[in-house]
Amino acid sequence: MINQPPPYRLMTDAERRRYWLGMWRLAVPGLMVLLAIVAMTLPLPMGLPLFPHLALLAVFLWALLQPALMPPIVAFVAGVVADVAFAQPIGVNATIFALTAGGARLFERWVGEHGLLFDWAVAAALMLVMAVLAGAFMMLAGRPVPLVPLLLQAVVTCLAYPPMVWACASVHRRVFGRAQ
Repeated sequence: MINQPPPYRLMTDAERRRYWLGMWRLAVPGLMVLLAIVAMTLPLPMGLPLFPHLALLAVFLWALLQPALMPPIVAFVAGVVADVAFAQPIGVNATIFALTAGGARLFERWVGEHGLLFDWAVAAALMLVMAVLAGAFMMLAGRPVPLVPLLLQAVVTCLAYPPMVWACASVHRRVFGRAQ
């Protein structure tokens, strides 16, 4: 039998504190995406959009690592935060993040076991598709963006995939323990 906590009303004060203090782990994927959004808003001394879309990578990776903690609705809310932080029309990143989280869950269920290179190739294809979608969504919002900078950002995002995997996997191991 699984050792589950007693019903909330039957818990002692110490058990209630331990229960709520143990719940912080549920927020880790969302907080890491928000941290990536903050990192993306930091000023860089470059004239080109050479900063990778770390938040989109974080949504993709957490949807693969902990699908229950990165459902499309959490990704959508993170996308709304990204839209506000990046001064984009509300819904552009929100839709892209939700599609990414949902697509990653379907991908994981459909493909099953796979390695890093396969995931990297899927992430690269995803980044290119999402760059084209972002351009289309911005055009629909009345603020067209040239496709070349978006594709350049997608390529840089693909190159940032291994370090982001390392960061997410390190946090995952530290917070949730090693996979069985």
